[in-house]
Amino acid sequence: MENASDSSFDITKFSSYSEVQGQYTDSFIKGSRCVKISEDAESVVVAVSSSYRDRNGIVEKVHWPKKVDFAVVGDSDFAEFIGNFVEKQSIDGVSSVKHDGEFRLEDINSGAPVVNIINAICLEAIRRSASDIHIQTSRSGIAVRLRMDGVLHTVRRLDRSVSDNLVSRIKVMSGLNVMENRLCQDGRMSVNAGGRSLDFRVSVVPAVDGQNIVLRLFNDCSKELSLEQLGFSDEKLAAMASALGLPFGLILVTGPTGSGKTTTLHAMLEKMDIEHLKVVTIEDPVEKVMDGIEQIQVNDEIGLTFSSVLRRILRQDPDVIMVGEIRDAETAELAVRSALTGHLILSTLHTNDCVSAIARLEDLGVEPYMVAGVLRTSIAQRLVRKVCPFCGGSGCGECGSTGYKGRTAVSEILMVDDAISNMIERRAPDSEIRSYLRERGFSSLREDAASKVEMGISTKEELVREGLA
Repeated sequence: MENASDSSFDITKFSSYSEVQGQYTDSFIKGSRCVKISEDAESVVVAVSSSYRDRNGIVEKVHWPKKVDFAVVGDSDFAEFIGNFVEKQSIDGVSSVKHDGEFRLEDINSGAPVVNIINAICLEAIRRSASDIHIQTSRSGIAVRLRMDGVLHTVRRLDRSVSDNLVSRIKVMSGLNVMENRLCQDGRMSVNAGGRSLDFRVSVVPAVDGQNIVLRLFNDCSKELSLEQLGFSDEKLAAMASALGLPFGLILVTGPTGSGKTTTLHAMLEKMDIEHLKVVTIEDPVEKVMDGIEQIQVNDEIGLTFSSVLRRILRQDPDVIMVGEIRDAETAELAVRSALTGHLILSTLHTNDCVSAIARLEDLGVEPYMVAGVLRTSIAQRLVRKVCPFCGGSGCGECGSTGYKGRTAVSEILMVDDAISNMIERRAPDSEIRSYLRERGFSSLREDAASKVEMGISTKEELVREGLA
């Protein structure tokens, strides 16, 4: 192939491809991975998928004697273009291409449009750094929504006739029962996009107008973040480092669902000396595979619960144990007793602030004297969107015209000293503990959030949206 060169041409936005003079047929585009960008009296510009760049001599022959310039685009981008713009709404067949347990998103099957549509949805979600894909069916059609930086955005609508084949295809990829349409089903699917192996957690729920699907992307190594990158201040980073250096005790990260608790725990584990410490995690699911750490995924259906695994893992001589969530009395008691017997335990709780974690443990049946004896640090956090660095908040192509790109942590940290330990043991009210903390320069969630606005990192509107203003 001559005149081939890399290009900045964004094929994922080439919705007007059919308006190009003498455009190739859709079947040729899918089969050859080529699409005409433009043509004049002397030359033709053709976009070609990178893995097909050396297979399209026929294109030059077709256009001879005109000069053909090839704009080489990524396989994933070309697959997304086909799924978004080339495929029609008539859906037939659910054939699949599978490689070693993974479905390759770049593989285009011209006989199965539904495959290409799903591929395009997944690829767009990956490209736009979405955490979740929502496929919602209603009487008027199907809405595809992506959760980006914590906010849902509708990115496309599909005809309702697509629904059955779309759901069936996703069930096939997830190993779910295709014939069961009355019950909720959970599964997972692995896909390969651009040479990266990605995992999606799949949830299918029957609703009045059809089956709704949520795909959550996890174990995405491209999103690896250190504690320093999460948005914690130097003072709070120093406090966390001090807690992580303790030989035993309980460290909690608290906040509502979606506040980044698990990400913070994983970033903490990255600070561990795994060469000399045995670190074990118990998670549901394992959201990020980490080298040098033993990771266990719970499975309630077979009795592999947080509490049952924690009880047995203590026989494996661990130094550090991360429990994905303390969600019941048995897990809470085991976690506290494990901390009392010389282990460093990291876990999460669903509470609104760091001080409330004390009362939550007591609500789960842990005696105050035991909480006082093991709790070392309680971190409460939220995530707020950051002002887009490319446009300063006005909206641009990089941020999808939202004015925001990425998120940062807003946090508060309770470091348990002897005075606080005594207050916990004698069941002092939260107000007394907070008063003690304020006297010592404690920075609350709202104060930390306000500082992010003052530094131009986030906005007042974003704090209002998150209930932090």
